[in-house]
Amino acid sequence: MKWKILFKTLCVLITLIFNQSIAQNYKVYYRMNYKTDSLEEEIKNKNMILLIKDDKSKFYSQEQFENDSTVIENRKKGVKSQIKYDYAFMIIKDSKTKKLSKFTSLFSDLYQLSEKAPDFDWKIMPETKSIAGYTCQKASLSYSGRNWEIWFTSDISLQEGPSIFNGLPGLIIYMKDTKNNYEFSFTGIKKDEITDINFFSTPFLEVTKKQLAKVLIDHYNDPYREMKTGNIKVLWQDENGKPFKPDYKDLTKNEQQYIKKNNNPIELADSIKYP
Repeated sequence: MKWKILFKTLCVLITLIFNQSIAQNYKVYYRMNYKTDSLEEEIKNKNMILLIKDDKSKFYSQEQFENDSTVIENRKKGVKSQIKYDYAFMIIKDSKTKKLSKFTSLFSDLYQLSEKAPDFDWKIMPETKSIAGYTCQKASLSYSGRNWEIWFTSDISLQEGPSIFNGLPGLIIYMKDTKNNYEFSFTGIKKDEITDINFFSTPFLEVTKKQLAKVLIDHYNDPYREMKTGNIKVLWQDENGKPFKPDYKDLTKNEQQYIKKNNNPIELADSIKYP
């Protein structure tokens, strides 16, 4: 009888240890180099963070992470904070429900588009090399208009990666598309340092893909509508600080050219078909 009790106790302890090991929280750091215009040579860069907590992950800019962390602490103290809106490239993945959420910001509005997570057709190759001190294995992927070269490590048992990407038998350490539009480089990892994945310093609006496309095309057609109607207050000044009345026709033409040029998302199939 005693050995049965001992066996059950041992099983419970093993289960608890196992559950604790898989429920650890991580903060993974990446450096993202990217082109907003695929036809230009200019490469921009941004420090990104991948938060991993249980079955969820959140990929967004380090700047927004730091802002959100400050807002959380200040709210505990009853202090107001300045809100930043660096939500470009933000993705939340839920491996349990197989859903992901993409976020788009426009002025101070934040839109959430939720959809089924893709099933990636990874091609794993035998080639290996050391990156950032980890033994990495090569993989490739063709998805949503881009071809990717990927290096992942089984040394870190997280089937995660930057942006929408996951599902390899290890953490993605490096990935780059073959036309050099996007590059993600691992720069570090910390265990058990996490903030609330579900926290947003500003509320978001849930939209469908069709609704989001309409919002973006409406903005393209009249990018200064909110300013012209007075919903957004702007004080236009020349280089000498003298107020002037803007020519919205010329401003609209220039802004439309800019929007069309900066239409190079990670998922190329998601690019908007502007008029």
